[in-house]
Amino acid sequence: MKLVNQQLIKNTNLKQLYNSVFENRGISRAALAKQTGLSRTAVSALIDELSERGFLYDSGMGDSSGVGRKPNCLELCAGNYYVAVFGWEETSVHAFLIDICGTTAMQERLEKASSDSYARLCRSFLTGQILERIRPEQILGLCFVLPAMIDPEKEEVFSTTFPLDNDQGEAGVLPFLRSLFSDYAVAVLNDTACCAYAEKIYTGIREKDYAFIQFSRGIGASLFIQDKLLGQACASYTQFGHFSISPEGPPCPCGNRGCLEVVLSEATLRNRLLEKGTTSSLLSRDAVRYEDLGRASLYTDTAAVLVIKDLAGELALALSNLICLVHPRLIVLGGNSVSLGPVFLEETRRCLGETGFSRMTGSVKLRYSQLDSYACYNGAMKYFFDTHYQFTATMNGSFFIG
Repeated sequence: MKLVNQQLIKNTNLKQLYNSVFENRGISRAALAKQTGLSRTAVSALIDELSERGFLYDSGMGDSSGVGRKPNCLELCAGNYYVAVFGWEETSVHAFLIDICGTTAMQERLEKASSDSYARLCRSFLTGQILERIRPEQILGLCFVLPAMIDPEKEEVFSTTFPLDNDQGEAGVLPFLRSLFSDYAVAVLNDTACCAYAEKIYTGIREKDYAFIQFSRGIGASLFIQDKLLGQACASYTQFGHFSISPEGPPCPCGNRGCLEVVLSEATLRNRLLEKGTTSSLLSRDAVRYEDLGRASLYTDTAAVLVIKDLAGELALALSNLICLVHPRLIVLGGNSVSLGPVFLEETRRCLGETGFSRMTGSVKLRYSQLDSYACYNGAMKYFFDTHYQFTATMNGSFFIG
């Protein structure tokens, strides 16, 4: 037990030092000791180990504002270790090989036929392309990013947006992945959680209580409470999209009525425009997307602006209730919501100021995501490394849910 505890402490210290260099490229050992509270002797020994293993390197002499010996600068080693990330979609898989420094070394969209297995398609890419480029020991782990809720206790997924019949179904897909990739460390993660983590890491979010709302085929949310991702990256602790804002509203596949993701769905936009009783150029389209509505509202299409205001009011109602429950100091809107544009964001801010418990809603900042649609995969890589990777343990065969 003592040895196990020592290994845990050592792993924590190694991870802390690595991440300190990740956040402060060129930092010195002396500065690391001051920042982490570890002794200079301990820092020196641990940094030497990270350097010998190819995670860090000493770039040479840095600048010094004082007298005496100038400090050496520590940098991340690029191109030594990777995480392979596979994002599953309805008709394809996004395959990425991402350096733990954050650089994408490989990126490919794998087309999936209806008879294909997602897992076997990933295995084929790993064997046929990734391992042609790097050695197996350079892969720290594999991440499978799913647009689904993941139950870590029952080891099954649910509320997926596409069928998993060729991967043994929602109840069997996780054991199937565990078996097929038993020679690697594997993590199965929710897509919204990965986006939320990427936003936190790569845009420098300092708020300890923060919510990320993702518009895609549904509406998902990930919550950080006191700097911890609620329920980890499995999305089974909250389902913001199934918050009902209208008990008499349209039925939802979940069995409820008036769920947020049904009420705010892109499928409702054309009818919303028709109900306004005004002429809009958007009505010439067979389908209206958020992007279409956002662009039209920006150029003062009257009907589009009215619909945007309705959408913003309905979202603000849901957000005000979320704020009363957990009081995030920052809410980030991501995914397709960004394409609704500045009018939607400003109108949501205005409505939020008029909705709910003003003492709480008034202290919340609201903004759009600052990252692109591929940030999810960098988020998965960093989450895996920060949360699951162990410097002091053998990782192959490990299987993580969320």
